[in-house]
Amino acid sequence: MPPVIELRAASIAERPIVERLLQLYCHDFSEFAGIESAQGRVDAEGRFAYPWIDLYWSEAGREALLHRVNGDLAGFVLLNRWSATGEPVDRAIAEFFVMRKYRRAGIGMQVAHRVLRDRPGRWEIPVAAYNAPALAFWRRTVGSLGAAEIEERTGDGERWSGPIFRLRIG
Repeated sequence: MPPVIELRAASIAERPIVERLLQLYCHDFSEFAGIESAQGRVDAEGRFAYPWIDLYWSEAGREALLHRVNGDLAGFVLLNRWSATGEPVDRAIAEFFVMRKYRRAGIGMQVAHRVLRDRPGRWEIPVAAYNAPALAFWRRTVGSLGAAEIEERTGDGERWSGPIFRLRIG
């Protein structure tokens, strides 16, 4: 029986859940950051900082989504309208997290397809240059989406360092 995937907006009451999952996400992400990099550092209390978290419940154009698999919490998606290329976008994927237990089972691709297809328009998905697994995931996911337009660019090194997927849905 295929897994049942639920995807919905995180309420303000669920913000602490998103914040706890962000700690797991930042921990996983820190594996790819060099020792000299500010990425992956924790504060004096042992927490990873995410300075934009408040904005997901206070700024128009931002969304915090939680996803579950068979009723169990499996990850989150953070959306905004920031463009890594500096060109107009309707939405961008700021952060995308699937707990390790659910990786390589097609869950992430299904969640990504639902997020993108449910919100037609011009999208950007910037990927950190040093995160090779994420780049491979997004190449497969975007390539299998069947979007009208798909383009992979390289960031300018100032606004964004790494690949940027630009696509139009719907």
